Amino acid sequence: MGDGRGLFARAGRRIRGHLLGLRNRRFVIDASNRFSRENLNESLEQEIGALEARSHALRVLCVGASGPLSERIAGMQARVTTIDIAPERKPDVVADVTDLRGFADAAFDAVFLMEVLEHVIAPEQAMAEIRRVLVPGGRLVLSTPFLFEIHEAPHDYYRFTEHGLRHLLRGFGSCRIERRNGYLKSTLVPLVRLTRSRHLGDVLVGLMALGLCVAFAPILALLDRAIRSDAATTGYFATATR
Repeated sequence: MGDGRGLFARAGRRIRGHLLGLRNRRFVIDASNRFSRENLNESLEQEIGALEARSHALRVLCVGASGPLSERIAGMQARVTTIDIAPERKPDVVADVTDLRGFADAAFDAVFLMEVLEHVIAPEQAMAEIRRVLVPGGRLVLSTPFLFEIHEAPHDYYRFTEHGLRHLLRGFGSCRIERRNGYLKSTLVPLVRLTRSRHLGDVLVGLMALGLCVAFAPILALLDRAIRSDAATTGYFATATR
């Protein structure tokens, strides 16, 4: 009897390990990112293309030195400088976006702040520094989540509405803010993001939600277009000109 219980216990641990291991499988991560970051990569590519069409001698500052978004920006046809507060991420310069004293006024033609603003403890100060280091007519490109789980705790401080972003960007000459997706999909994202949890039950719920979202993606898209409310979204993509 004891051997049987031990066998079942070992089998249970293996199954648990395999299921939790799905969190780190590339297809799960990619599917989750496609859903939670819908339209983000496409918007970023448009901005990069427009900037590269101006000149290949652009001076670009990328705030944040980890993840696929930063890697894409670092690969631009431009002189890209990456900064990050964490030296282990191997930025070109270890710096906080709220204190860019290491850079001269008008040092950059463009600044990218992708999925970073929610982690900045003093966003008003960060905007002032970004304006300072941008040339007149320079471009700020940023994205930030809205309906999204707490991540990188305890350094996850804010969620911004469209109106909050417009207030934050009020010192710029012009700005454009777009919702990344619609009402229905954004309300499902927290369930999909449970695939990142360390708890088995959460992961199972997240995997089921992700599977349903992938299987019924065309229907969800139709329903999202039918919902007129703009009161919810996964996040925002914004551009502003100094």
